[in-house]
Amino acid sequence: MTKVKKNILFLSILLLISILTAIIKYNSWQAKHILTVGIYTGSPWDVPNNNQYRVFDYAIKEFKKKHPNVQIRYENGIQKSDYRNWLSEKMVQGKSPDLMIVPNNSFNLLASNGAFKDLSGLMSTNNVSTQSFYPVALKAGELKGKQYALPFQANPRFMVMNKDLLIKNKIFAPSFNWTPAELKRICRQLAITKYQGSKLGITSEYNCSDALMAYNYRLSKTKDNPIQLTTAAAIKGFNLIEYLRNIGQSKIANRDLFDQGKVAFTPISLAKYQTYTSYPYYVTNANNFTWNCLQMPHIKNAKATQVDISMFAISSKARNPKLAWQFLKTLCINKRVQEKAMEINKGCSVLPKVVLDKKVQQALSHNSQGSLTSTKLNAIMNNGYTEPKFRNFGEIYSVLDHSITKALDTNTLDDQIFYIQQQANTELKN
Repeated sequence: MTKVKKNILFLSILLLISILTAIIKYNSWQAKHILTVGIYTGSPWDVPNNNQYRVFDYAIKEFKKKHPNVQIRYENGIQKSDYRNWLSEKMVQGKSPDLMIVPNNSFNLLASNGAFKDLSGLMSTNNVSTQSFYPVALKAGELKGKQYALPFQANPRFMVMNKDLLIKNKIFAPSFNWTPAELKRICRQLAITKYQGSKLGITSEYNCSDALMAYNYRLSKTKDNPIQLTTAAAIKGFNLIEYLRNIGQSKIANRDLFDQGKVAFTPISLAKYQTYTSYPYYVTNANNFTWNCLQMPHIKNAKATQVDISMFAISSKARNPKLAWQFLKTLCINKRVQEKAMEINKGCSVLPKVVLDKKVQQALSHNSQGSLTSTKLNAIMNNGYTEPKFRNFGEIYSVLDHSITKALDTNTLDDQIFYIQQQANTELKN
């Protein structure tokens, strides 16, 4: 082989090595600048909303102001009903997204199984104050003293009151912060009034869980049998729901009757309320009465507001945990992103400073006859209770609720309460 050919061969090999090295370095650089995220389309709250990606894309735009070279990838078109299975398959395949929205009712199970990264240290080193969030929102992502997810949006329940119905029946309306005793009083008065026929106090959407929380019912601290359905608070709650069913026929009163102006009260979530009071849904409703928004009735110091929380968590096997953390903060702590999410997704921001902002007050007043103010919404969020952190509590609660409702329907709750309690505790241990 001539010297010239040897030189050409050497240069060719050198060029090939250089190209391969460049490709490897580029792929390595690219891998460090790609963030995968798991989300689904539609609303977390099961209300009409085709704008979920709008909020997410807005957050990406905000994120890229500080991280212009990062690519954020997510799959389009995953339905909420399919998301849990999709995420499970990704985890089994070892292809979990770096950052993911937590599937409904799956936080306890996934966090217990080690699917999520502990964020406690990151929050401490990055000066992320727990005081920035509503307590009920932040605690939703906590398990055994460790923070495994940050809240993105909240959806609290509260009571809507038909003011006109009470006025026509000359019944004194309750204040925003009212009690179970007042609820019973009004329902009893409506049941005996003869003004324009029979009236109903409250819809069947006021459920047993609402009644229990009204008296600050909590699970027992006993490790072996945490579900105690015969405590003083539980008995008062069951008595309340039975009373409402008997005195006001709440068992047959549904949301349609409330829309027709025949029922005084109905619980409603913020997302449904904002859909209910916004155009075009509002103009399609035949209601012609004035409403007001109240907290869920409760005794003093009771946390009686159910608040559903949409959360994001970082995979414990994330390829880019640092980028995931930065984007997680953008989603959950960035004020502009939180404002946009509240505007589009119909839920509530998890940050008090956003809820109490003048922009939010103006938006609420525009859509709700001024009956829901940011001050009221802030109080409702501060009255929220946190779901217990048992591994499979979500599934147990569904069974428990079904069993209690069935017993109430057949007037056999007193006879079955111990059996229901025993079965629930047995399932909770398995």
